[in-house]
Amino acid sequence: MVTPTKTARVDPQESTDRLLRDLRTRRDGLSRREAERRTLVYGTNELIRHRGRTWPRQLLRQFTHPLALLLWMAAVLAVFSGSAPLGVAIVIVILLNAAFAFVQERHAEQAVEALAAFCRPGRASPVRERRRRSTSGRSCRAT
Repeated sequence: MVTPTKTARVDPQESTDRLLRDLRTRRDGLSRREAERRTLVYGTNELIRHRGRTWPRQLLRQFTHPLALLLWMAAVLAVFSGSAPLGVAIVIVILLNAAFAFVQERHAEQAVEALAAFCRPGRASPVRERRRRSTSGRSCRAT
């Protein structure tokens, strides 16, 4: 049995029938019972959108997570121990890490918003229309 902590290995080069067997599904999709079981085991297949966060708060969070706080302490200790260049280097690492993490987080949020807009109920899309005919009306949100 596949559990949330143990996943089946799936090789995309395998035949479709074997992949379907490994994923415990059929060509026409999951049975209602199996879909309900997976919902209980893995939770609902929903996009989690964080509303109300502003970019200053997101940026501040990059400077205050536990590893960043540890690095801030290391920088202070380096300066007080007479190794100011090391302290400056540590601060530069903190700044670079915060900048990269902030940009990555913003890109991830934009991707979630784009996916949410694509999966919005009632949205006309050639892809969803083709999917709707072949999968009996399923949308991006599985139950």
